[in-house]
Amino acid sequence: MELIECCKLLENLELIPVNIMDTPEKVEDFCEKYSIHSSQTLFNNNKIQEIFSQIDDYEFIHVSDSLKIHFLFAYCNDTPIIYGPYCTKLLSNNEISILLSSLKATDIDTATVARQRSRYTVKPQQNAQYYLNILISEVTGDSTVHVVKNIDLSPLARKKYEEQPSKDIAIKLVREHYANEQKLINSISEGNYTKAIETWHFLHNAVSYNNIGHTMEVARISAGITRTMLRIGASNAGLPAEINDYISGKSSQFMIHARSIDAIYMEHERLIKEYCDVISEYKNKNYSHLVLSIKYFIENEYDKPLSLEDIANDVSCSVSNLVHQFKRETGTTPIAYLNHIRMKAASDALTHTNDSIQDIASSVGILDSNYFVKCFKKEYDMTPSAYRSKFRNGPWGRG
Repeated sequence: MELIECCKLLENLELIPVNIMDTPEKVEDFCEKYSIHSSQTLFNNNKIQEIFSQIDDYEFIHVSDSLKIHFLFAYCNDTPIIYGPYCTKLLSNNEISILLSSLKATDIDTATVARQRSRYTVKPQQNAQYYLNILISEVTGDSTVHVVKNIDLSPLARKKYEEQPSKDIAIKLVREHYANEQKLINSISEGNYTKAIETWHFLHNAVSYNNIGHTMEVARISAGITRTMLRIGASNAGLPAEINDYISGKSSQFMIHARSIDAIYMEHERLIKEYCDVISEYKNKNYSHLVLSIKYFIENEYDKPLSLEDIANDVSCSVSNLVHQFKRETGTTPIAYLNHIRMKAASDALTHTNDSIQDIASSVGILDSNYFVKCFKKEYDMTPSAYRSKFRNGPWGRG
């Protein structure tokens, strides 16, 4: 393949620019396109020519700049190439703030740098080198592996004495991080969803993912840390251990099988809301541990064909004690509450899906459709079909 074709193919596959730098105009375009801040001393013609002049046979020069953005310089059949920009790791807003402080860069803000860096593909250094080797081998027919020489153009690499302010800021940020972890725990203990979700987002944005190539694994580790804080907060609130364990365990299983980082992040938010809802009810209603456990079990297992014995076995009490305690604190029986939860779920399905009455009955744990109709009519004073006709909405509705 020709060089230009190979460069386009590699760029499309890896989403890292492959810049052919064989004219002054292309060098100028490169500098104008990728320069973010004046501290990036790479972006001038003299510096670029200087780096190319240092390349020996079968050698790449790896350049990292002041904003931790990376480039590989190489020759392919005497044609100068720059592979990049790319990043080898993501930086959190806090890390960018520390970096800019160390550079004494007061003329650019953290959000601007974060936005610009987010345009670049994140790739382990070894991977970038490997694919550039493949490109040159494909064009030249020579499969010799190039060695890599590193050049760090960051002023911090030459001014070690400037590191101390960075450490001072880092220590402050660590203290703030721990304070916000405690704030999250306290928010959960209070059942305060607004404060809890706000604090979690702050903590999440302060975390970077250093092990690029394993971001799902890192996201799951982060989820485990979050679950620990939520469990501590729930325990401090007095939430029964069996409910705490059930909520946390269910979320843990979801995280194990999640297939995207977005799904994991959404589960964080859902889990925080579930904890806050349960804890708020626990605090506001003053239910005993037993009744709260019964309610939680029913609300989360209503889609199964439950009996009083099933509920009693789950909360480790006798059926008579189950019925007596539950009715004394809630004013209704466990079975009546179970049917209430089932009919509430059924009503939602009737108005938001096209599922048949039989399928909806099964989805809420009732296999006998006649019994389902009887329960629904008792709850809403109309049949499921009449309810659907009256309240139906969504794209499958009447308009």
